[in-house]
Amino acid sequence: WDIPVEPYVEAFNREVRGLREKTELWCHTCWGNPLAQRVQSHASYRPSLPWIDQLDADVLTFEAAENDGAELADIAAAVSKSKKICIGVVSHRALQVESPEQVAALIRKALKHIEPERLILSSDCGFGRQGMSRTHAFYKMVAIVRGANLVRRELGLPEAAIAAAEPRYALV
Repeated sequence: WDIPVEPYVEAFNREVRGLREKTELWCHTCWGNPLAQRVQSHASYRPSLPWIDQLDADVLTFEAAENDGAELADIAAAVSKSKKICIGVVSHRALQVESPEQVAALIRKALKHIEPERLILSSDCGFGRQGMSRTHAFYKMVAIVRGANLVRRELGLPEAAIAAAEPRYALV
């Protein structure tokens, strides 16, 4: 296939024209998630980064948990400083809930390349599409906040309250 990318960038920007004046506009990127299955092995953002940065969006999302942040330096170098970068710090494909320490390690790796005020945390992709139970998703979201709090503590920043991490919600 030899499909030019420029018309897609132009179409996206035409579709969202004016929205950034009214709200923060996000653009989600993903490698597909039918029933939590990979649709491509060894997917890379590198070839698409110049075009992704041309999208008229405030926040660009990237899957980073699945490959342990292998492309964070490339992403940070390619995305304009005027845009925020949202990275996945938990996998949407694995049912194993990441530990707060695992999440914190990926956040620390990202902070080597992305300024804290530009970094947003999320899951790699959504938890829907029949790939994961609500219980798994719940605890993965708690792991994100607990991991972020570990890094916030190290940076001397205020920690987020985590009502969901209270013992009454723990699995027995």
